[in-house]
Amino acid sequence: MTPFRDIAPAEQARLREAYADEMARQTNTCSMDEKIARFNAWLEPQGISFSEDDLRPKSR
Repeated sequence: MTPFRDIAPAEQARLREAYADEMARQTNTCSMDEKIARFNAWLEPQGISFSEDDLRPKSR
């Protein structure tokens, strides 16, 4: 699995937009843990993993 943070910023943005479209059809949640779990489950078939660490900016 490729960590989300290792993907180019343009690809991250594309994935986030595609995921937002998918989630617009789902039940909303305010739980950050649930949001991360849903995003990770959506990314997994694409060979990408996401964790809470990916919410923080990349160190330069």
